Amino acid sequence: MPSIDELFRASKPSLGKKCRLRNIFGEDCRALIVAMDHGMIGNVQLKPLGDIAEKVVEGGADALLITPSAARYLMDRLKRKVPFVFSIPYDPSYVELAVKLGADAVKTTYFGKVPLDWDAMEKVWAVARACDEWGMPYIAEIVPCDENGKIIYDVEKVKQAVRIGGELGGDVVKTPYVGPVQAYKEVVETSFVPITVMGGPKMDTIEDALKMVKNAVDAGATGGTIGRNIWQNERPDRIVKAMISIIHEGKDVEEAMKIVKG
Repeated sequence: MPSIDELFRASKPSLGKKCRLRNIFGEDCRALIVAMDHGMIGNVQLKPLGDIAEKVVEGGADALLITPSAARYLMDRLKRKVPFVFSIPYDPSYVELAVKLGADAVKTTYFGKVPLDWDAMEKVWAVARACDEWGMPYIAEIVPCDENGKIIYDVEKVKQAVRIGGELGGDVVKTPYVGPVQAYKEVVETSFVPITVMGGPKMDTIEDALKMVKNAVDAGATGGTIGRNIWQNERPDRIVKAMISIIHEGKDVEEAMKIVKG
């Protein structure tokens, strides 16, 4: 396994960034970040934030992706400390806020045309500069979509997305999985910064979600930033444990499914 210095050698993180990255990615430089910032979207079936957060933390999640306001709510409720990744707008002042509130990383979201136009690139650059100034790791979510907002699961487009995310200053790029494994390996090799695979819409079965995580890690991704495929299930704690077993322990999908079934 690479060290933090080796994994993030391209972005040359400052001491502050290294400390925060270690909180999330740990000794093996992999992580399962549970995305819980979907309330802003408004088109998903939501569940009580506190209850779900407690269960995914109990399951062993490496970090939670939430908004600053949600962090204020959860801080006193969670029984143990867990790293927070803040979902923020394209406003550099939110990076300073993230530092003050004790976040370990920030993430911005871009769903749209790839390559990006200059206005969109300048917004990403501005957040990246602020993250460098404040020693805050930056996860740039770059997701290629067509004119109707539908995600484009195309190897070349996703390769463009990850390269753009790195070139604009992301320390990590969050982007879709494109199978098979060899195809996603091309995506990983195109990027000079680490990749965390997004979960996307809820899949038909838990096994499908586990296969995606397994394939992404086998292709070289650092892990996943997964939301609906965890907390829209009845036992999110078990789903987290199963994904953790794949990401950190090298278990196969069959072994992980035994965890899900209990």
